[in-house]
Amino acid sequence: MILRFLSTYGYSSVKSFLFSLCPSFKYGMQSLSIWWSVALGVVAEVLGLTPGLVVAMFVAVLVETFTGIKASSKRGEKFESFKFSRCILKLTIWVVIIYVLHQFTCEMESSDSYFYRFGYVAFMLMKVSVMMYFCVEYVTSILENLAEMEGKPKDSLVNSMWDVFKNATSQLTSIFKKKNDGQDNDAE
Repeated sequence: MILRFLSTYGYSSVKSFLFSLCPSFKYGMQSLSIWWSVALGVVAEVLGLTPGLVVAMFVAVLVETFTGIKASSKRGEKFESFKFSRCILKLTIWVVIIYVLHQFTCEMESSDSYFYRFGYVAFMLMKVSVMMYFCVEYVTSILENLAEMEGKPKDSLVNSMWDVFKNATSQLTSIFKKKNDGQDNDAE
């Protein structure tokens, strides 16, 4: 009966269905895929991040590391394990800060007290702010590395992005200022 049901979907056997469901088994990669899934799940739970954010942070660190290696190579410097260990130290500090803020957030969330609710909101905002700051710092470092790889001054891409940000901010500010000026004139 199961085979007849699966055959209506084009599967010739239970094995072909299972390989379609879990293709990593077909290639002998089940240990690797299970290990990565468990590791991402644990990291996500401990740090309070979604697996997508964990992957994004991992990609940011990876890209920053590889662009840093390429930029060093462009400057004629050899790869040094010392510099790589500095990268690991910085990443460890970021992870510890996020972990501590997440644990405080969890502690504050578990109470009905107004004081604890305020603490929950405060620690959640701090955690989100640190995560945003992590993104800004890694994007800045990647931009510096890319500029050096292109033979430009280290700050050229960062300054360009900063100019775009300042222009966008001033345009938004002027839009809101015009709206507020129009509302002030209506009130008179």
